[in-house]
Amino acid sequence: MALRNPRLSSRPLRRTFLLLSVFSAAFSAAFSAGVSENAPASAPASAPAPSPSDEIIPDIPGIDYSVNITLPVVSGTSGDPVGPPICFEQGLSPHPVPVPCGENSSLTATSQVASHSISQAASLPSARIASIGGSSRPLVAENSTPNLTPATELFDICTGGGSASVTLNPRRRNKWRGWGTSLCWLGNFVGGFPDAHLNPLMDLLFSPSGLNLNIVRYNIGGGNNATNSPRLQTGWGKWRGMPGFKATEQAGYNWSADDRQRKVLFAARARGADTFEAFANSPPWWMTVSGDVAGAANYGEGNLKVEYEEAYVEYLTDVVEKFAKDTSWGKGMVFDTLEPFNEALEGWWMKGGGQEGCNIGFQQMKRILLMTQAALERKQLKTGIASVDSFVQTTPRQIGTLNPFLARYNVHGYISLAKNGTSPVEWTTQKFYDMKRMAKGQEKEVWVSEWGPLMRGGEDMDVALFMARSIIAAINILEATGWVFWQAIDPVASWALIHIDWSKTPDESTVYTPPTASKKFWILKHFTSLAPAGSKRLYVNKAACNYGIAAFYTPKKRMVSVFVVNQKATPRYVKIHIPWWFLRNVGGKSKVHSWRTSYADDLVKVNYRGGHWPIRFAIPGRSFASFALTHVRPLW
Repeated sequence: MALRNPRLSSRPLRRTFLLLSVFSAAFSAAFSAGVSENAPASAPASAPAPSPSDEIIPDIPGIDYSVNITLPVVSGTSGDPVGPPICFEQGLSPHPVPVPCGENSSLTATSQVASHSISQAASLPSARIASIGGSSRPLVAENSTPNLTPATELFDICTGGGSASVTLNPRRRNKWRGWGTSLCWLGNFVGGFPDAHLNPLMDLLFSPSGLNLNIVRYNIGGGNNATNSPRLQTGWGKWRGMPGFKATEQAGYNWSADDRQRKVLFAARARGADTFEAFANSPPWWMTVSGDVAGAANYGEGNLKVEYEEAYVEYLTDVVEKFAKDTSWGKGMVFDTLEPFNEALEGWWMKGGGQEGCNIGFQQMKRILLMTQAALERKQLKTGIASVDSFVQTTPRQIGTLNPFLARYNVHGYISLAKNGTSPVEWTTQKFYDMKRMAKGQEKEVWVSEWGPLMRGGEDMDVALFMARSIIAAINILEATGWVFWQAIDPVASWALIHIDWSKTPDESTVYTPPTASKKFWILKHFTSLAPAGSKRLYVNKAACNYGIAAFYTPKKRMVSVFVVNQKATPRYVKIHIPWWFLRNVGGKSKVHSWRTSYADDLVKVNYRGGHWPIRFAIPGRSFASFALTHVRPLW
């Protein structure tokens, strides 16, 4: 998980929640109706009816509740308090400082607020506010400089003012492994919910009627020392402090320490998740130099004691072995890969921080990977190693020599860093190309194993469109074969696919707040529904469109899917050429279906009246569209 700067917090203002109108108190009626008032509950009625043996029509079933959006209209004299207090964090990277709620932490009105235009100032002059309740528009104090890059940058579908007209290249294709989420820290929180609250959330994330995520990253926690890690003891910090299985060096394993996250892991597998990775953010606290799983005493210093390198490897592989071989406790869970590090090369993990992290130097990293490979073989585990989970901007120059140890490269796809006057997008694009060339030369796959809107502000839809561009860039430029959201359930709206208040304890069912499905949720559902694991990525022949258009072929559905993001405020016209020698129409039933997510719509079916070869369409401003060409079969 990237060190969020600012990782700002707020107590949700109930008046700004996106209210889910049909959720019952126990959620027992979830998943029984349609997406929303405007979205289809099943395959489009206009689609040709396939035979039972020829089911290829894209099925984008709805999340079975309707959504009523309620945003406040707030007015008042400048300086008047508006709403209940919220919590702030302030300070510079890498350590935002928490300010207790109630300490100059109420909002003050400066103008009328309506619809998507929220404009207020905070009474704390240096505060940076990431989100308030269900709205993710940043509120910046007067006379302060925002510490966020707007996600509202109006990139065109294709850069350089060129036409959004592309040809799909089926000659270069590889298999897509899927979409996923980490369970750190969400598993530690929602795993304590009663089943009546937990099960609908699991359905939202992992069932075919929800996001249908198939990749799950399980966090092997380091545990924390109450004296040395005070920020991991209270508030949201107690959910970020992942339980470790060995409380001290002398203690035996406590295999019940992480029951909440394990419950979520097994719930995901029961709903169809099929690809699993175990990863660690930090060694147990007693293996660290500082005695704190949050990091070292000084910036950039390594925090794993050299004499504990082997013990750290044994700890990680013991957990993986316990899952695989203890059929009662671990239910035979075999992790496909193990990742011992998380942003270990960046150097920003420091003692007293609000989340686990450990700086590990490159030479120490190589020793640990060699030990890990030997331990997995000795314990006869069918688990490979994926690494190094650093920012893609710092990864290629560092990890090329680690190739012999790795089954796959993991990189973090945060588009937030820049260098030498370049924009974050320009710098990331170059590093994507560097990473792709290195991995392909070594015949290794690359995953974006972590993504979030780091350093990005804006309304929910702005951040969602930025996410869509990030995904498309990872598909086209990095040529990633898997993509993982940091954590799908988050207490900060701008970081959440599903937003939930974490200020309550999980078992407080009487005060449980229904979740909010964000625009990011709906846009990601376009991808996960139309390009599931097993699809073949198709190449877009115009580099200028690498952030705006992506395409797949899904053999099981005999379907080509195309995804287009338009960040401009005005409509754009797009033309997708499909080579005549690529596909043939099966039984004369080929048809194009289309869906859209925008400010007003959440994955709604829209009428398509264009042709098939090419596909022609207009995409409205500030919206995301997907298209499915069905009943087609490749000629390869």
